[in-house]
Amino acid sequence: MNFARTLLMCGALAALSAGPALAQVAPTGVLDQTAMLKDRDPKLAANKRIVFDAWRVIVQGAHVEQAEKYFTKGYIQHNPNVPTGRDAMVKFMRESRPVRPIAPNITFPVIALMAQGDLVLLATVSYAPEPADPSKTYASTHFDLFRIEGGKIAEHWDNLPKDAALVHVDPNTLTKR
Repeated sequence: MNFARTLLMCGALAALSAGPALAQVAPTGVLDQTAMLKDRDPKLAANKRIVFDAWRVIVQGAHVEQAEKYFTKGYIQHNPNVPTGRDAMVKFMRESRPVRPIAPNITFPVIALMAQGDLVLLATVSYAPEPADPSKTYASTHFDLFRIEGGKIAEHWDNLPKDAALVHVDPNTLTKR
């Protein structure tokens, strides 16, 4: 009886662990990004709008002449590849991407845009080369967290590791499979 029970448990564990470990459910973006800007609290809606617009204008469009509208002078950057300060961020944007037309939406597939207090979280789909076969890509999730102060972005965090190769990468080129 003990042998049968042990065999049954081993079989059940093997069956449960085989499927999900081998496959990923790829993240997907929402169809209507502007719907995420709405909030019952007008302050939270305004904070989400600041991040949404700053992303389209500065991060995507590289219209750094508008940086003062969206970022505080003492802007704090926690990405280890980008210097802190608004002026340093402007220099980084100028050196890492061309000026583009301002798009009506964020060009990355957006998973979520959430606000609580003075914080806004933007989650987007990102694509990277498949380690086992670099000719293929896989989808993952990238997170950016912003702190709003006085109607401007005062601080930014993301989940990127320190990597010299990322210093001059235009993330807008990584939005496609």
